[in-house]
Amino acid sequence: MRAQAGPTGAGDTHAARPTGFPGAYLDTVDLSVKADPLYASSLLDALQMHLYSVTVMTSPRAVGDYLGNAVLGTFAGGGDAELRLGAVLGKEALDAPKASALLIADALARPDQFREILEGLETLKSGLGRHSAAILRKAKGPGDPKLLKALRAAGEAARRGKPEIYWPAGAFERLFDGSPAAPPAPASRSQNAGRTPSPRLD
Repeated sequence: MRAQAGPTGAGDTHAARPTGFPGAYLDTVDLSVKADPLYASSLLDALQMHLYSVTVMTSPRAVGDYLGNAVLGTFAGGGDAELRLGAVLGKEALDAPKASALLIADALARPDQFREILEGLETLKSGLGRHSAAILRKAKGPGDPKLLKALRAAGEAARRGKPEIYWPAGAFERLFDGSPAAPPAPASRSQNAGRTPSPRLD
């Protein structure tokens, strides 16, 4: 069923402007939506695709390697992939698969920060934050139970204790905290299972 969505920027225009990583991420999504009217729906599709992949994984390392590769793969070169990403984040559009993988990584690494991003997404495009949260709340699969719990908790925008490490050691830490540094080289990604349509926001 096609989800109904309002215009870009349909949220509270008086809300405080996010800073740091949330602000940069939201600026990138804003640029992406302006460049492609179908971007919001593509972001939700990609979010669903990545969840099908990670929810069959049984170890934090496998999930971390997958997310690291999905986000940083094309930024590789000279061991400064995260620096390259940090340099363009907030200044350029980012393809939906990378942006959605980064969204999942932030949900797992910084639950409180993720709540701010969800609110910002809803402000940028009515329905985008709400549907992103709903997709995470419905996360299911045969993988790591702690991962599933963390994803569902992120969808509820509620923190449930200290998060497990679901990203390559050191990767994204400084990016999320506003000071990107080069992460270890990411490893392989897994194949996704059969997919169900995600909400459409175009």
